[in-house]
Order: sequence, then structure tokens, then C-alpha cells
Amino acid sequence: MEVRAGVLTLLAGAVLLASCATRNSAFSNIYVADFHTDAPASCRASDVPRSHSKAQEFFSRAKEVDYKTLHDHYEQAPCYAEGTLTRQGRSCDWRIRAGATGSVQCAEQNLYFACDTCDDLFDSK
Repeated sequence: MEVRAGVLTLLAGAVLLASCATRNSAFSNIYVADFHTDAPASCRASDVPRSHSKAQEFFSRAKEVDYKTLHDHYEQAPCYAEGTLTRQGRSCDWRIRAGATGSVQCAEQNLYFACDTCDDLFDSK
């Protein structure tokens, strides 16, 4: 009986760990729709991921952070790619900024992301 309880505890821990590790893979149908810039001379379309596969890769590698961490520790570049994705069966809007940060908005919920290992996804870096 004791061994069975230990196995169940181990299994529950493994499931919990797997769900945390694959959190960003909960995004599907990632579609790049547009590009915006507030500084056309210094922040261009080539500075952000513009293909669906690169946007998918960004969200796969990026870690979710709270807004304060994003604001205090990461550059908020003046240009971004944007599009739509599906999360938990719902359509959401996303942005990926040239500073390797991103956000996803699903109804009233905002999620924030930063990627310290995504330099290869940004053409200008």
C-alpha cells in the first residue's frame, strides 16, 4: 500500500512538472497578421519574427513573466509583429516586440513573455 501511494505521488508530480514545462505549447494556430512601428528609422519589420513558424518558436522558448518583471528588466522596443493564436479553444491576440518580449491577450487576460534564447529568431541580431 505504501509503495502504491509513493508511485501515485511520483506520477502526480511528473504530470504537474510536464504541464509547467509545456505551458507555452498550449498556443496553436499562430498567425502573423501585421507589423507596426513607432520609430520607422530604427525599428523595422526585419527586426521581429515575421513568419508563423518563428512566432511559434518564440512562444515555445519564451518564459512567462509578470508585467513588473517585463517592464523593469526588458527593453520595450518601439516595433512589433502581431497576430492571432488559439489558447484553450479561444482566439487571442499576440504581439512580439523587437526586444524579444511578447504578450498575449485573451479577452480580459494578459500574459507577458520574455525570451533570453531567441536571438536567432530576430533577423537584425
